[in-house]
Amino acid sequence: MKIAILTQPLYTNYGGILQAYAVQKILRNMGHEVVTLDIPYQNVKYKCSLYTHIRLFFVTLLLFLLNKLKAQDIVWPYNTRKRNRKLISHSMHPFIKRIIRLSPTLESESAIKYYIKEQNFDAYFVGSDQVWRLMYSPNISWYFLSFLPEDTKVKRIALSASFGISDWEYSKEQTDYLKPFAKRFDAISVREISGVDLCQKYLGVQAIQVIDPTMMLTHSDYVQLVDMDVQNTQSMRGGIFSYVLDESVENQMFLNYISKELELPVMNLEIENHKYGPYASKKKAMEYAPKSVSQWLRGFQETELVVTDSFHGTVFSILHHRPFIVVVNKTRGLARIETLLSIFDLEDRLIETATNCSKEWLLNGIQWEKVNLILEEKREIFKSFIDNALKK
Repeated sequence: MKIAILTQPLYTNYGGILQAYAVQKILRNMGHEVVTLDIPYQNVKYKCSLYTHIRLFFVTLLLFLLNKLKAQDIVWPYNTRKRNRKLISHSMHPFIKRIIRLSPTLESESAIKYYIKEQNFDAYFVGSDQVWRLMYSPNISWYFLSFLPEDTKVKRIALSASFGISDWEYSKEQTDYLKPFAKRFDAISVREISGVDLCQKYLGVQAIQVIDPTMMLTHSDYVQLVDMDVQNTQSMRGGIFSYVLDESVENQMFLNYISKELELPVMNLEIENHKYGPYASKKKAMEYAPKSVSQWLRGFQETELVVTDSFHGTVFSILHHRPFIVVVNKTRGLARIETLLSIFDLEDRLIETATNCSKEWLLNGIQWEKVNLILEEKREIFKSFIDNALKK
């Protein structure tokens, strides 16, 4: 089949990039032709006063002249979006383009309609990641395939789609609008157990729970990705990998404790933008570009322990048999992590507050043989879901 995939915009989200890769690889291995629709984050125009515009213009002009005298290449201070895009393009886009087949950039519904009419796809897959979470997906109705005519004879499949949280955050008007589109899906799978109930209660559709697509690939698959880029990465051996999206004093105290307990240094990929500031040269800013996906993967493949508050940080710890701790982060959606840990009977790896942990439990407290058995069962369910969905 010729298949189009809709997922969240591929930006700096390591897990999001790798799940997009996984979905394509899974479907290609099944003999299908696939492309991921390149739908970017929507542009947001920020309003500011005339005074602010004038002040920024003269500050920028002065800095521009000073940097020219120093033969430096400046970044214009008020165009931080452009600066950030350059940083991301420098470290992320080459990797994304190498491993994921993308459509041309589609910035409007008319562009999407024109492209899909031209391509004549047989099926549409929506997912994975938090594609059904309002705050993360631009134009949420697109992720319910609202741009497809009702009578279009194509397969509509939600693959490990996620609401991110266990509560329903859509308004009544949004729910009433999206429900008919949800009912047109041929098959729906969601990533969280709570998502099954949300689909039934609010959208009136049946869904099953499946694992994240990244878990359908093996440790070796991801090692190969790192090997492709090994010259541009550094070793992460002999330390604790901290992949914590939202830092706190309490989290830092916990990291300091386990670093002392294990006598290992803490390693992270934190980007400290304040070190270069908004008026730095492009050359200086590039030094603090986001680390590559390959570098991120090495954190799970080589370190002694992972501390994370991330769903995909947890996923890749499990895939690489890396001992890990998950610190609670309710703002980013705890339901997805709770489901993941419950599947593998690893709920004890989730901690809410800094606590004393023994060295033995930290490094040897997971029964990996049991995890492997469960993972194989879940992979069979995932594969059967796709097979059955495409046959309907």
